[in-house]
Amino acid sequence: MAHTRSALQPLLLSALMALSACGTQSANGAALESRARSLGIDPAMVYVTDVPGYRVALQSVGVIGDHGFGVAYSGPGGGTIELRVDERAFSGPVGCAEDTGAAGTGRATCEQEGNHWYRATSTSHSYVLEDAGRVIRLSADPGTVGRDVLRQAAEHVHRASNAESARVLPSEDGGGDGQERPERGDLPANGDGAPQDPAGLFAGTSG
Repeated sequence: MAHTRSALQPLLLSALMALSACGTQSANGAALESRARSLGIDPAMVYVTDVPGYRVALQSVGVIGDHGFGVAYSGPGGGTIELRVDERAFSGPVGCAEDTGAAGTGRATCEQEGNHWYRATSTSHSYVLEDAGRVIRLSADPGTVGRDVLRQAAEHVHRASNAESARVLPSEDGGGDGQERPERGDLPANGDGAPQDPAGLFAGTSG
């Protein structure tokens, strides 16, 4: 009987550790959802990407429209990639139609590239894709961010994990990483700080 008891102890310990880990993850997830909602962001809208040399500009993190998500990534040479996520504002497949009527954008080209759509003007270019009913756009100035880099950002975009959300979302008291609490996600990482919508590309329902 003693042998059986000693054999069960490691199994019980493992089970308790697993339950503890699950409880911690649930608590962390709830806290992260609270942080997102405190900014007006639907937690399901929080996406991130990964491009070598580019880092999140924390002052840019914030809400897009009613409850969408926006963030800018700063890279070498002053390049900035803007990531925006919002609900769809149109029917039919994601493509070029919803963007071609954007005012003030000048002549634009648009083409399909795998599961993405690439649109470009003389001053801005972007990749657009859809995921679970959400429209995701990655935009940049073609003079500072090349198409290959922007494509890599589009290929690597995904729903943020808890760990990624913790790194991106400011704390509820606005004190995270020494940054002031941002109000919107359409603020550029540098420059005069004025909100921007490159080439009028964002057509979400929240705007």
